Amino acid sequence: MKKRDILFLSSSAQRDLTDILSGIVPTVDRNGWSVHVVGDIHSRKRLINLLKFWSPDGCIVHSGLNDGGIVPGDFGRIPVVWIDRDPATLPPSALCVIQDSRPAGTLAAKELLRYDLELYAFVDRADPQFWSKGRREAFRESVELNGKAYREFTEPDKSKWSRGLKQFLLSLPRPCGLFCTNDTVAVEVMSQAVKLGIEIPEDMLVAGVDDVDAFCEAVSPTLTSVRPSFAAAGLAAAELLARRIANPRLKGVIKTFEAREMTRRQSTRRITTRGGNIGLALEMIRRRAADGVTVGEVVKLMKCSRRSAEIRFKQYLHSTILDEIHSARIELAKKLISDGDGQIGGLHLRCGFSSPATFRRVFKSITGLSPQAYLQKH
Repeated sequence: MKKRDILFLSSSAQRDLTDILSGIVPTVDRNGWSVHVVGDIHSRKRLINLLKFWSPDGCIVHSGLNDGGIVPGDFGRIPVVWIDRDPATLPPSALCVIQDSRPAGTLAAKELLRYDLELYAFVDRADPQFWSKGRREAFRESVELNGKAYREFTEPDKSKWSRGLKQFLLSLPRPCGLFCTNDTVAVEVMSQAVKLGIEIPEDMLVAGVDDVDAFCEAVSPTLTSVRPSFAAAGLAAAELLARRIANPRLKGVIKTFEAREMTRRQSTRRITTRGGNIGLALEMIRRRAADGVTVGEVVKLMKCSRRSAEIRFKQYLHSTILDEIHSARIELAKKLISDGDGQIGGLHLRCGFSSPATFRRVFKSITGLSPQAYLQKH
């Protein structure tokens, strides 16, 4: 049987594309598709030429932040599924997969509310997207539910956004917690804070959304971020496309995916100076969890005796050094499983465990599920 040519088009070049594609793979194998990936689509002319070149049997389009460069009418009768596109910009017959943005706001609130801060704030883009509203509302509701003060920064004029943000940050009491609508905004907030002499996380805790490594790992301190299930978005999109190809008269459908996890990094690890080098130790554990980092190496970094290091971990984190190492390894395993990038066989080695039995025991003690059960659930 001849393979169907499927185009995956994107106006984005972010890390989430890899995760979306990993979610598409099962449907590709099942239907015998041949998928061609073309990114950074910002020109309508280029889109039209690509459609003429491939004459695809179907398309999956990841719009990202650029809806203007990809016009629905240009696809003609070609079956299309849209990911991250505002449904209001599409015809009623369109097939869409969008993020349920409220869970991201709730997860961010739970992370920041672990600290008893005076105030919590939300920072939006200069050009708010349709997914910003749910993140903002869920975060505000969570903060106010817990009896905390809330503020937000919105400035629709791009020419005034940067200056307005600077004034907003200076007006906030310290310490405070900030949730930014995505990682790009969070990085800008942290950059402005450094220029203003605001220490992160001592004066201001910051969290973003999307968990894009290129942003989160490149800043100092590293950025805590909510991780949406982009693999689930890819799976849903591929399944919808298969249904539309089989039934061209299929009515319009909107499916959602959501954020289930958060990658905790230094920007929300608020530990007093009396905690010594715990912050550095936690960052070493997180970065080197899969490389077999040892308790001894963590103690050496903290420049104290093992007994003193363990006492500090118990005092400030209510856990042992080994507990934190295991926790970091299981977080990595959960991420690999959720992103569709982790086969259970051999997963223990990718996450820093020498024994599959130890991996299964620790995984179940932390998550309450076996790795196989977690895979089936997520």
